[in-house]
Amino acid sequence: MRQTSPIRNTFTLVSDAERGLGQNEFFFVLQPKLRLQQNRLSGFEYLIRWQHPGGGILEPAYFITVVEDSSLAGRFTDLLISRAAQTLVQWKMEGREHLSLAINLSAAELGRKDLPGRLKALFSSLGVRPCRFEIELTGVVHPDQLDWLVDAIHAVQAIGVRVALDDFGSGFNSLTLLQQLPVDTVKFDRSLIRQVRVNGESQRMVETLVRLTQNHGKRIVLTGLETKEQFAWAKALPDIDIEGQGFFICEPVEEDYVDDVICRHEGGAAGKE
Repeated sequence: MRQTSPIRNTFTLVSDAERGLGQNEFFFVLQPKLRLQQNRLSGFEYLIRWQHPGGGILEPAYFITVVEDSSLAGRFTDLLISRAAQTLVQWKMEGREHLSLAINLSAAELGRKDLPGRLKALFSSLGVRPCRFEIELTGVVHPDQLDWLVDAIHAVQAIGVRVALDDFGSGFNSLTLLQQLPVDTVKFDRSLIRQVRVNGESQRMVETLVRLTQNHGKRIVLTGLETKEQFAWAKALPDIDIEGQGFFICEPVEEDYVDDVICRHEGGAAGKE
């Protein structure tokens, strides 16, 4: 059963989440990203889910903001990083080091002073290349966070980890963040992709933003590709090396089914028939 409403209140949610961490109620699904021009799988995004005993499967929208503002934030970050690192080790053993893996972190968690050192030590001990790991900056970024956030991004980039700006286009300050944050990748929010219409004003606006992002030297990921028409539009964008992500390419899958996704896409299939 999938939950459609949030848990009763913040206190209950945090208390339940603490219990859930101890009882392994949290699990992960992975959603692939595709290099559209080459029709080639480039990596996955690691997404957390909560098998809540009274609420069914909860997606992050129902709990992550409250958790990030609580004392549990660091424990969730540690869980994400350790599980993602284990996946990268497995891929290395299987000869799949070309695949990257991304996790979502808030500005506060990305700004943890110990994060670069912990990542460097972890990847070194596991023999994992940091360049295959990406942190997606999620949530609201306030103007007064920019100075230290720039330093935090530089710190993780210095050890080889890439940083992406998630949800681009969903907030009023997206262009400011594009100009001021030294991220490697920009992920266009699904709300922008939904506006795409053939020969429409919205389509031209999105294409202009894509060009602007490219001119800033950023890698581009278009999320929310949910229809054949959206996928075809994104793939047809000329002279731009773009990654795509969305239900038309593949829905998020549990870890046991990742091998099937890799085999299907590396065999040349992309998108739903």
